[in-house]
Amino acid sequence: MAAANKPTAVHFSLVAFVMLTLILGVTTYIFWKQSSEKEAQLAAKDKDLSTQTQQVSKYRTETDALKQVLGTQVEAIGSSQDDATTVIGIMAAENQKQGGPQAGANTLFTLAQMRAALDAAQLEIQSLQRSLNDNGQKLAAVETGANARVEQLQTSQGSSEQQLQTNIADFQQKIDAKNSEIETSKKQANEANVAKGQLQDEYDKFRRGTEERIALLDKQINFYKDQLDELTKQGFDLEDGRIVSVDNNTRTVWLNIGSAEGLRPQVSFSVYTSDNRGIGRGVEDIKGKIEVTRILEPHLSEARILDEDLFRPMADGDPIYSPLWASGRKEYFAIVGRPDLDEDGKSDWDLFNEIIHTNGAELEMIVNDNGEREPAAAKLSARTKFLIIGDIDDPAKFSGIPEKQDLAEKVLAQRAALIDEARLYGIRVVRLNDFLDYIGWKPEQRLWQPGANKPFNLQEGVQTETRGGRFSDRSSGGTTSELFRNKRMKKQQESGGSTSELFKQK
Repeated sequence: MAAANKPTAVHFSLVAFVMLTLILGVTTYIFWKQSSEKEAQLAAKDKDLSTQTQQVSKYRTETDALKQVLGTQVEAIGSSQDDATTVIGIMAAENQKQGGPQAGANTLFTLAQMRAALDAAQLEIQSLQRSLNDNGQKLAAVETGANARVEQLQTSQGSSEQQLQTNIADFQQKIDAKNSEIETSKKQANEANVAKGQLQDEYDKFRRGTEERIALLDKQINFYKDQLDELTKQGFDLEDGRIVSVDNNTRTVWLNIGSAEGLRPQVSFSVYTSDNRGIGRGVEDIKGKIEVTRILEPHLSEARILDEDLFRPMADGDPIYSPLWASGRKEYFAIVGRPDLDEDGKSDWDLFNEIIHTNGAELEMIVNDNGEREPAAAKLSARTKFLIIGDIDDPAKFSGIPEKQDLAEKVLAQRAALIDEARLYGIRVVRLNDFLDYIGWKPEQRLWQPGANKPFNLQEGVQTETRGGRFSDRSSGGTTSELFRNKRMKKQQESGGSTSELFKQK
């Protein structure tokens, strides 16, 4: 009996079936209810859509009617007046175009302004018409008075014509007399012109002869002046200072100029012999070149020897000079031609400018590689110290290359003009190489670069024919002439008081 009261699988299945049935029923009810609500919402949306469709159709009909009124059939209405593809843009443009001075922010305002302007114009036209009528009446009165005056004139014209004929006859007699006088004056003037022409021819002949003679004398003066300068070597420049001491071991010299004279490092000088024939005139009296390294005192500075004539070594008291540097003032220079400092056939403008400015001088004028003056209107002046002549190409070298030939001719023409200016002001003309010697400049090194197409002046040596073109051992044996030996002494030797006649100052 107890086993019969226990739940069996049939009971569990029945319970599960009942529960599933209830859940299915509840779910079905919920879905049915939601479906009914959605159908009601859909019906309301359909009704709204129908209403909106009717409104859109109404708006479209009204828009088309408005377009008809406005006179445009463009599809897009638009919202910006700047868009010329819309109705609003087209109307805004027409508003400005047709409205002219009366155009406003909208069409109605513009039409009102145009109406007002039209009414004002009509009133003005009416006023002008009244004025025209008044002027017509006045004109008629004037014409009446003019006709009366014409009749009076016609009456007096007969007597006037008789008087006129009498006057014409008198004037004709006077004119004939004047014509006779004029003919006589013309004849005299022609004779005077012939005489004047003869005198003018004689004057032109004399002037041409005088100009030719002046040109010839000019050439002779310039020739003799060049010859005189070459013979006398007279120098008008003064030395800038003197060497007060020389140390040949360290290749150092000391100068009697310093901060008080405005000297600064890197200024270079040429060193002259004590018995020179003129400072700054010829390079034959230059025995070496130095460059200032330190300023020690107001009247003392130190310099290194850049170059020295071994047969004329530097000595105490030797004068130094550079045309670029002057105590208390700036020197000015001009240059025409290419400043080729390293002899590679190219201009070294940057290096040349650096040399000039380092020594405290200034280039007053240059003629660049294009044959143009810089500044364009520059001319030599009384303050120009030297006219420097650089490298100038021969136009014949560029036969068949008209551009380069014209360029070379322009530079040559500038050189000729500047030399004439230099003679006018008494400015000395110097070659670039002489100028570099005067300022004591020396290139520090010649750097050869692979592939560079330029000559190099350091030769490798001489081939030995007995060795088949190869070089033998040319090492030094260790013996050096006393003249060239660089002795490293711990103590500087003192002079014995005797000096070779070669180096004594005269």
